[in-house]
Amino acid sequence: MTLLIKILCAISLSMLTCLTIAEVHTQASKPQTLEHLKMAIEEIRRNTNTPAVGIALVNKDGPYWIAGLGEANIEKHIKADENTLFALDSISKMFASLSVLKLVEEKKLHLNDRLQDLAPEIKHENKWEKTNPVLLVHLLEHTTGWDEVHLAEINFKASDSSSLKSALEFHPDSRTSRWAPGTRYAYNSTGPAVAAYIVEKFSGKKYEDYVKENFLTPLAMNSTSFYKTSEYDKYGAVLYNAIGNSEQYKFSKYRPSGSLHSSTKEMANLLQFFIKRGEFSGQQILPSASIDRMEKPTSTLGNVLGITAGYGLNNFTKGYEDFGYAFHGHDGGSLGSFSEMMYSPDLGEGYVILTNTNNGSAWQISQLVMGYFLRNSPKKTLYEVSLSNKLSSLEGVYVPLNPQIEIKRFTNNIESAIKISVSANRVHRSPVFGGWQSNDYAISENLLVNPWSGLPSIAVVNDPLAGETLQVEGDLYKRIPGLIFYGGIVLFYVLVLLLIANLIWAIIWVPRVIFGKLTNTTNIKVRTWPLLASLALLVFFVMVTAYGGHTLMGTLSWVSITIFISSVLFPIFTGISLLSVYKCRHEPIQKLAYANAIILTLLLAVLATYFTYYGITGFMGWVA
Repeated sequence: MTLLIKILCAISLSMLTCLTIAEVHTQASKPQTLEHLKMAIEEIRRNTNTPAVGIALVNKDGPYWIAGLGEANIEKHIKADENTLFALDSISKMFASLSVLKLVEEKKLHLNDRLQDLAPEIKHENKWEKTNPVLLVHLLEHTTGWDEVHLAEINFKASDSSSLKSALEFHPDSRTSRWAPGTRYAYNSTGPAVAAYIVEKFSGKKYEDYVKENFLTPLAMNSTSFYKTSEYDKYGAVLYNAIGNSEQYKFSKYRPSGSLHSSTKEMANLLQFFIKRGEFSGQQILPSASIDRMEKPTSTLGNVLGITAGYGLNNFTKGYEDFGYAFHGHDGGSLGSFSEMMYSPDLGEGYVILTNTNNGSAWQISQLVMGYFLRNSPKKTLYEVSLSNKLSSLEGVYVPLNPQIEIKRFTNNIESAIKISVSANRVHRSPVFGGWQSNDYAISENLLVNPWSGLPSIAVVNDPLAGETLQVEGDLYKRIPGLIFYGGIVLFYVLVLLLIANLIWAIIWVPRVIFGKLTNTTNIKVRTWPLLASLALLVFFVMVTAYGGHTLMGTLSWVSITIFISSVLFPIFTGISLLSVYKCRHEPIQKLAYANAIILTLLLAVLATYFTYYGITGFMGWVA
């Protein structure tokens, strides 16, 4: 977890990332031949120091290129091939939706069934239950309003023998709806796991067995498994982190959400299944209508108004440049792996990219592959109409309202904020710090198409909590005054500079106090309390940065206790500092020292207020 270090560097990282993406997006050439594509992919693998890449390109007739590039095990120099097993991570979630759709086909379930009716034993909180109950569709489209897995949940001792029910019974606190279900999207790993539990309950079979019987076996995916099998021990690619060190296999608390592993050879079969709309090797495994439904999001406010882009039933949509062709599928990543599977029904082609590290190489390769697929395709657009007054007045700065991780809302407001401008009958979205820029056009009074996907993606909606807001695919934004947004950034940078200066200055004046050189009580008082508040803040940042994501943060340990104490002491010391500078306003004191104390204390007070508002004050990782 890199939450709080991002508070310090989110702005700079956002600038750099946006500019980098824009540059890559603009400069990436489209390979014209398969051989050219192969060479370009191998060049990316070498340049990014990616140990191994598994890749498959598939059309309706089947795979026309399957390969393993590089080494699955660097230490033993084991080459990757089409049978090398890679971690699929969140691609696993797609099978939860496929399984539910299979039971819907058999009339055993309905997507609009209430969770409370299907599984009342699964604890969850929803204060809107009477008007907006959590539905089965919400679990699969990630519109429950639930938070992502909490730190405390890493305490669960997962293994291949642990049951799904026991995992769901352990620390259910993250299953609390933060807004009315069915209004906003927020990706999480718990919803698909609960859906998988429902599959177990209504099929009478263990989830993993149900998936194997109904999908993996018919798709000839015999080496694909949710478990750490002997085959994985033999053919599995070693996981490598960003600095090249190997990572141990990690058992997932929620196997349905991220435990699958597979090979490019077998993933090519899954791709063909989607491209052929539920059919494989002459067998209609799932009706075509179910595949159509899986690709279409329906349960947010914007979906009701016509948005078809975004996150369907564990199946998301993206596009390439402004060609207007939608690609559907899923990706997944962890510390030592990244995978992506995407397909275009319009093109009748798809790809799977599997890597045993997570360094951005898969994204670069996916851009090349999509460019190759579209090398001879004309760009397409829907019928364009003039911008309505509502859409013409969208200009401004917008901050997101539906963070995936609630504790990250503070940083998310900075790094995910967008600005909107309007010109030449088009709406242009871009990060507030520059980079890419969209060129969205209207097809109705309140519906915009994102040319990168070619799908209706943007609409003004009326959120029951926030009022008039803007939905962009699955993300919800609220317009705020630009002065507040940019002014806050300026104040934050000023605070950082003052903190650094005061910590350096303390090296000079603290020894003077100790050795009796500085004796003015008032001077000492107005310097000490801001310093203590600054030190508490520094300890908090250092601990979270050093141990972010570590098990010590999610257990009752010296790390989590130190984080808790420092997060409480920071606002306490800041409050005492405020009182101190106020009481000392008429006492004899160095003007420069007093002015510094006032400015620093006021800025610390603003930050402490934000910390408290966003739930950072008193953060207890062992229960959060």
